[in-house]
Amino acid sequence: MSTQNTESCVINAPVDKVWAALRKQDFKFWSLVKSVELPESTSEVGGVRITTYTDGTVQKHRLVEYSELKRSLTYELIDSVPPVTTLSAQHSFRVYPVTANDSAYVQWRSTFSSDDSAAAVADSKYKKLDALAELAKSLEK
Repeated sequence: MSTQNTESCVINAPVDKVWAALRKQDFKFWSLVKSVELPESTSEVGGVRITTYTDGTVQKHRLVEYSELKRSLTYELIDSVPPVTTLSAQHSFRVYPVTANDSAYVQWRSTFSSDDSAAAVADSKYKKLDALAELAKSLEK
């Protein structure tokens, strides 16, 4: 049985602006990310990006689902140096319009294999919350 963690927020910016920031997958808004090497097409399923974090961790993620229509993307972890404790991890973003005030609702869901620890899932929760706060700060009107 897998474990899921979902975090979300409302960002006071138009949905297209928020989606534009996430669809690039460069995570420039997130202070934990040092650099990202992107494939030629960031919307091509199968493309692999390499993310280097400020703590020196380097991870490879493969895009497994992408939709402009739904403003969503899903990627999976395929390699990590140093290694992570989970056999499988998928992460999904989805951006919805909030029509009442021209803002955006962002959902970030992760699904981990059953071998992942409660501590790792909790760590993921707080990193998501911090990243979403930084995304909002970088985009809000």
